[in-house]
Amino acid sequence: MRVNQVKLKAVTRKIAADLMTPGPLELPVMVGLKELVRMFGVKDNTPYQWRSKGQLPKEDGEVSNNPQWKLTTIYAWADETKRTIVWDPWDVLEADDEAA
Repeated sequence: MRVNQVKLKAVTRKIAADLMTPGPLELPVMVGLKELVRMFGVKDNTPYQWRSKGQLPKEDGEVSNNPQWKLTTIYAWADETKRTIVWDPWDVLEADDEAA
């Protein structure tokens, strides 16, 4: 799976528009350890283990002492490590061309 740049740009424009209007964002910009469980379809403790072993990228920020990553950081990390995303919050992934 790889990120479709056209879809990613469209999502980015939507988020920018959401930031300009009152109320909550429709799409998550940041994800935490619990969202990683859903994104990768792994056991609840797996992202915690990835983090403690230094396998996850450095977090982009914190909310209430919990690590948070930009979704784009996680997309890039998944691509680099060949991890499969089973829940794509932004629906920007497409199959690799290799499987022909």
